[in-house]
Amino acid sequence: MEKVSNLSNSAAQGKIKLNIDHAIDFAPRPRSTKGYGITIKYYDEGDQEATKRLDYQIHLKVNQFRDEHKVWQLCIDKTELFIDRHEPDFVGEQLASMAMGAIYPLKVDVNSRNEVFRGIVNHNEILDRWKQVAEKISDKYEGKYAELYLEKMERKISDRFELEYALRADMFWNVFFHPQYLKYDGNLSQKSTLLFPVIAYKNMAFEGIQSVEPNYTDYGTFKVNFFSERELTEEQKIQMRQEGPLKMRLNAAFDLDQNGALLKHARVDWNLYRKENGKEISIKRITFSAYEIESSIQKADQQLLIQEGNSSFPVEKKKGFWARVLG
Repeated sequence: MEKVSNLSNSAAQGKIKLNIDHAIDFAPRPRSTKGYGITIKYYDEGDQEATKRLDYQIHLKVNQFRDEHKVWQLCIDKTELFIDRHEPDFVGEQLASMAMGAIYPLKVDVNSRNEVFRGIVNHNEILDRWKQVAEKISDKYEGKYAELYLEKMERKISDRFELEYALRADMFWNVFFHPQYLKYDGNLSQKSTLLFPVIAYKNMAFEGIQSVEPNYTDYGTFKVNFFSERELTEEQKIQMRQEGPLKMRLNAAFDLDQNGALLKHARVDWNLYRKENGKEISIKRITFSAYEIESSIQKADQQLLIQEGNSSFPVEKKKGFWARVLG
């Protein structure tokens, strides 16, 4: 497996290159794999330290179809869930972690704009895994809570479209598939909408301005920025159980590989606040970060480019991630 090295500063610097549509060209390298360390932090009013923290890893594998132009299949796996820097220990957390093992890895087909257009293509594999996981849950847990959870998950997982709808409220999904390969104007900016679940399991649409910086970063990436700010509507106040004049602001920054424009790093910062005596008082805040911790290219398999049902792929993890998480 070939390791992907970072570009030198001299190679990374310079004006970015856009395609004929004045957009960033999405063309990830076939057989490439990436590992991401994900951290999500939740803050309440007056708290300097996060009141809740989630950490997990995402493993991504990219393949490309031989007979379809600019179509890729992405295999996404989600592992090593930590809640407040420890493994899930409450029953609800353990059930969610076990269900995660049934849903992932999942496979989706994407086009040249990194848009999912066939839904989840390995749904049968997920159903098979869920049968095994459901049996383990039934054996390990008793009571009404476990029964209700199994019924709810059975309905959600058995319907491919319902499952995809639920996944579209996942933070990593929203960040990774956020539209970045759109046509930018002469100022390298464009109006855009970013979906982000600031309410649990419910996306909120943030309309704002998205821009790409004119030069590659020193470490060899496109830098894309997104900004949105607006007042809460009365409906949103009810959903968030808030009162009074409130505003929310969302800043997002994305680093995309110079070669292929696959996501490398991302950070989203959402802040709900009010103003008192000219000062901003934060009411709620959520930060999301995804950092590449592994990147490699597998050697070509001459017999097979896409094999449905083969969900295994080697990943080499860089040392130090969990030391950072748990430190």
